[in-house]
Order: sequence, then C-alpha cells, then structure tokens
Amino acid sequence: MASPASAAVGRPAGAKAPSQPGIGFPNGNSVSAGGQIAIRFDVDGDTTVTRFRYSVDNITLGNEVPAAPDGTATVTVDVGNVTGERPVYAVSVDRRGRVSSMTQGTFTVSAVWSLQGQAIDATTWMPVEGATIRLEPAGIEVVTGPDGIFQFAVDPGLYTLTGTYAGPPSLSGSSQQLELDGQGLWFDVYLFPDSGS
Repeated sequence: MASPASAAVGRPAGAKAPSQPGIGFPNGNSVSAGGQIAIRFDVDGDTTVTRFRYSVDNITLGNEVPAAPDGTATVTVDVGNVTGERPVYAVSVDRRGRVSSMTQGTFTVSAVWSLQGQAIDATTWMPVEGATIRLEPAGIEVVTGPDGIFQFAVDPGLYTLTGTYAGPPSLSGSSQQLELDGQGLWFDVYLFPDSGS
C-alpha cells in the first residue's frame, strides 16, 4: 500500500519524473502577426517520454502532442494578432503518466505594418485619395487609395510623416516626430489647404 504522500502525487515513493523539456523555435523565435510559428519540444533523448503537454499565453497546458522515439516533437501554432512577447509553457509526460517540471519559452509577434494611418482633408474631414505620404528619414513614399489609407513596414526608430495632395485644392501637412517600436502604430495625417490655393 502506498504511503499518503506518494499516493497524493500518483506514483510510488522515489519514482523519477521524466526530463524537463527544452523549448526551441526551428525557424526563429519571431513571427509577423497573423502568421504561424514552429515550436520544438526536446528532452535530450529521454526515451521514456511519450508526449508533451503545452499551451501558449497561459499555463493551462490544454494541448498535447506525441513524442517521437528520440524524445522530440514539433508543432505549428497560429499566433493570431496579439503583438509582443508571447510565452509557451510545456511539460513532458512518460509512459507511466509521470509529469516533468514546467518549462517556459518565449517568442515575439511583430505587427505586419509598423505604421498605418489615413490622409484626411482638414477642412472637409474626408479621406484624401491620391495623397503622397512620405516617411523620413527612410525616404519612402506611398500614394493613398480611395479610403485615404497608407501603410509602411519599417524598422523601429524615430520618423516624421509628410503628406501632400496636388489638388485642386493643393493640400499639405506633416507630423511631429513619431517613435515606431515594431508593435504597430496608427497615425492620421491631416492635410490643410496650401496658401494661395
């Protein structure tokens, strides 16, 4: 008969837990929002491990994947649109149902577009189609579509937006310095009538 202490944990006294899994990212630990990331679990050849339990963003461990004979498994996870650092939690389980200590890994989800916005006529409050929006010091220009929307994918840093519209009437405007941090920013550019137009 098992002692109360060992019965409480569901294994005989002195039973050894399986190896704690390592968490890796075969294709890198960074992915764009809306994408997928590969996650690899590895117990360094511990052949007693039969499966891994894991979860992303919380410790519920609601997912399970069988381990290969070499004590590894790789899963592909949809990351959704939440940006920033995201945790992965995992445990390994052996053929007797014993569970390892929990391991945590981290990957980063970046915004697909680091800057989006809309060109707006400051006198009518309507979107401006055909406005040229320039991002400095990157020196990148885009022309807005019917909805006045523009978007840029650039590295984090300090930038300034300028917008012009040839008219009629001719319009222009600029932003103060913006800090892009790779998490995504929405910023509207208001275009005012040029003097003399």
